[in-house]
Amino acid sequence: MEKNNLGKVVGLVLAVVLVLLALYWLPQVSVGDWSMRKVDLLADVRNDSAMRQLLAGDSTLAGSMNGDTAITDGYQPPYIADSPVLQGSRLTRDKKGRLVTLEDSIINAKAEVTKSRNGVTSIIDMSDGAPGGMAGFYRALAQSQSRPVRIAVLGDSYIEGDIMTAMLRQLLQQRFGGQGVGYVPMTSITAGFRLTCKHTFGGWTQHKAVDRAGYVDTYNNITGNYFNAGQGAWVNLTGIGTPYSLAGTCTSSSFYFMGGAGSGYVTAVVNGADSTYFPLNTNSVVGYATVHGNIKSVKWIVTNPGNMIFLGTSMDGNNGVIVDNFSLRSSSGQHLRKVPANIMAAFNQARHYDLVIIMYGLNIAGHNNSAYTAYCHTVAGAINNIKSNMPGTSILVVGCSDREERGANGWRTMPGVLGLIQAQKRVAIDTHVAFWDLYSAMGGEGSIVEMVQRGEANKDYTHINHRGGNRIARYLYDALMLGYENR
Repeated sequence: MEKNNLGKVVGLVLAVVLVLLALYWLPQVSVGDWSMRKVDLLADVRNDSAMRQLLAGDSTLAGSMNGDTAITDGYQPPYIADSPVLQGSRLTRDKKGRLVTLEDSIINAKAEVTKSRNGVTSIIDMSDGAPGGMAGFYRALAQSQSRPVRIAVLGDSYIEGDIMTAMLRQLLQQRFGGQGVGYVPMTSITAGFRLTCKHTFGGWTQHKAVDRAGYVDTYNNITGNYFNAGQGAWVNLTGIGTPYSLAGTCTSSSFYFMGGAGSGYVTAVVNGADSTYFPLNTNSVVGYATVHGNIKSVKWIVTNPGNMIFLGTSMDGNNGVIVDNFSLRSSSGQHLRKVPANIMAAFNQARHYDLVIIMYGLNIAGHNNSAYTAYCHTVAGAINNIKSNMPGTSILVVGCSDREERGANGWRTMPGVLGLIQAQKRVAIDTHVAFWDLYSAMGGEGSIVEMVQRGEANKDYTHINHRGGNRIARYLYDALMLGYENR
């Protein structure tokens, strides 16, 4: 008679299920900005509707989430699984008695006195007129016909390859003047799919803030990159002009390096013909050489570089708007708070920014159920460093975009994204700068799924492509213009 092993199979299956269920209580492993996904066998059936009702301000949750105890102003909520937004956020009530986080209550109160327009998610300025608010940038825009107005967009892989910034630059230049692609590092892993210029290079050794091996903090700077050069190292930028027409030419190009008194020099070859030589020395911490003219392409070549440090080059207009894309893959912006004061100030003197847009966070959002304390500390430190050493610069914190995961009930925004947005609001409030809610502007939950379906985002349901970047840029441009027109 054949032996029946059904009982053993059932027992084995039950044992495996119990082990998987038990793994939920294991601590989450993190290395730097990366976190191992939490093992949760019931993730797709767990009811997280309470969190979403909380974000919508549903006061009926007071009992369901905290027993029969009423939630009062200043209450520090306990940890609730799959609800990271509650950690580090105090609960309060708005004017209508609805339950909201303290951050939302403050942001919403400020939004009530901010000029609005249908279809536009307004920028909320938390500065109350203090340095770091948007007023300085709006004043600069009004002067754009007589001087360059520079914007630095600091972010991670979400904007690499000039995604989003290409269209933002085009829209602003169409209205306020300007041309060129702005600042470009000596080398880039995304040069091949950048649509605003052809970027080629050779002979450089790159050092990145996200790769600590070989990165010397003495040379840390706002870009998160610096380079050593071999003999004859070169970088070439050629404007493309389609689909972003104003990126095709420029009237000036600069070459940036860390100051010194070396014996080397750099040669600028403009449009393949005219050559100009500049010594590689300066009395400033950050030095630069600049050529002017009707520039379609420019090649910079280094001779006798010695041990000098190099940063990047640019294609700019002499007036109008300049938008620099400082993308740094896998970064949370930590390097910004560690930039030495003299380097931050010197870079700002060489290339002054009227607006700094901070777009970090996507790398640490997702399943992570942390309170984002370290993130808040990092970004607040970066903002305070910018305020101290780049006086007069406006600062705009952009909230995290939608990032989704698929469960048994369909797509949902990863819980960590909602927590991160609360943390970003908290940073903007605490540092008295401006905040723009990208998550709401793009449509909230499900918006990245719709972008994937339209061919505007990748199927990781996280990163946008150039088409999606154009859409996001228009949302941000509309928000900036609303603030400018009501300044």
